[in-house]
Amino acid sequence: MSYTASREYRVPGRLYCLAGDLLLRTAKWIPQTVRTKFIRDRSYYQTFSEIEVGDHEGLSIRKWEAMRMPSDLTGKSVLDIGCSEGFFCRQVAKRGARRVVGIDTGLGRLMCASFMALEERIRISYRMDVFPTLRLDDKYDYVLCLSVLHHSLSTKDVWKVLTLDEFARDRLLLREQLRLLRSLTADGGKCIVEMPYEYDDPIARQVVDFRRFNTELTDSGFSDAECLGSWDYNPKFKNLKDRVIYVAEAG
Repeated sequence: MSYTASREYRVPGRLYCLAGDLLLRTAKWIPQTVRTKFIRDRSYYQTFSEIEVGDHEGLSIRKWEAMRMPSDLTGKSVLDIGCSEGFFCRQVAKRGARRVVGIDTGLGRLMCASFMALEERIRISYRMDVFPTLRLDDKYDYVLCLSVLHHSLSTKDVWKVLTLDEFARDRLLLREQLRLLRSLTADGGKCIVEMPYEYDDPIARQVVDFRRFNTELTDSGFSDAECLGSWDYNPKFKNLKDRVIYVAEAG
């Protein structure tokens, strides 16, 4: 396995992903007692209660609220790239989405997500895959890409990537990924992007114009883009990080 540019996540190879997908298909045959213990005993990236926040990013429900997703998704298709334990997949499935696909590189997270979906009796298709080399050829009404793109950049200070010539290669890579997100979004659909901006010192954020990323989204083929601002994430990280959410429309 290799690593993302951020060095925070391992990137599985194609054969590992295929083997992982085969294992995920067995989830429904695992005894319920085993599934329950697996869910209970593991640590999570996504966080569901105040007492669990600790050093995590914050309550996942707060991010969901900031995304301004429709309350009724009946008949819609949704792709969640970097779905982790599937919190957002379950949210859209409960709101009537006809097809929900969750993609992640972590087999343990995907297995946990599969067990949770079984517990809640909702249908979600989970797959092990790597962005941007996804094995997908469909288009979706909603594409979620939350806190994913910055992991492929040499710096997680996205403002530097957007404005400084020394990060021109990162900027080209980011633009390629945004074009891929557009290709996965059906005409008339929307793509929700969470982009963390990380800084070396709090003074650096004073020059950041978060609307600059809107232009990157429209230049990549989206018809319109809006910066929804940040969400109520863990106060421990607010001094050196902004978690900003964007919604891009595919005209």
